[in-house]
Formats: sequence, C-alpha cells, structure tokens
Amino acid sequence: MIILKGNKVSSEPSLFLRFISKIEGWKTRTKNLHWAAPRKNIHEYLDSFLDILSDYQDGLAEGYMGILGHMSPLDINGIQCNAENAQDLITEVFNDTCDFYESIPDSPAFSGIKSECETFIQNLSKYSYLFDLCNAD
Repeated sequence: MIILKGNKVSSEPSLFLRFISKIEGWKTRTKNLHWAAPRKNIHEYLDSFLDILSDYQDGLAEGYMGILGHMSPLDINGIQCNAENAQDLITEVFNDTCDFYESIPDSPAFSGIKSECETFIQNLSKYSYLFDLCNAD
C-alpha cells in the first residue's frame, strides 16, 4: 500500500468502492442486453464491451488496493442499472465515469488511475459510435 504523505484519503475508499459497484451493475446489464440483443452486431459488440468493462474494473480495483489498502469480500455489490438498450447503457456509463473521473484526487499517487479512466472514457466514445452504427438504417 502506498502511504500518502500529507494527503487525506478518508473519503476516497467509498468513492472507489461505489464506482466499482456501479461497474459490477453495468456488467450485469451488459450481459442481459447481450442476451436480449435484437441484432447480431449489437450482440457481438456488447460481448466485447463486457471485456472492456471487466478489464477496467479489475485494474481500478487493484490500483485502489495498491493506494488505499484492501477491500473486504463484502465491499462490492452491483448497483442496478436500468438501461434498456446498448446506447442508453453507454450514455449512463459515460456520464457516471466522467463524474467519477472529476472526483479522483489530483495526487500523483492517483495518476495511474486517472490515466486508466481516460482510456476507458475513450473506449466509451468508440462503443457509442459502434452502437450508433448498429442502429443506422
């Protein structure tokens, strides 16, 4: 665990644990939308998007533990997402991720987490485009 000199980190654990729990809910919704997809291309893009979500969640959780310590086996519980289609899902994930990004402390210890979040936001833009293509006539 990194020891942050002169920085207060009391609020960061709940910030990170809540966002990781949101990702868990998004993963469940992504899989549900994948199974209910009206077209093969949406079905396939949702499957690859699930991989992006899972990889990001894992990296974020491990980065969190490297900076702030450990988490208990009961800390992560998926937060329900009610998106009814892929584009609504991407919009929700994008908006919540941008809010999370703005809340990440500016300490150098969190710079890797910010960088990973920026890459994830780029992936969200890409999938927004891909899902728009699926809906084009």
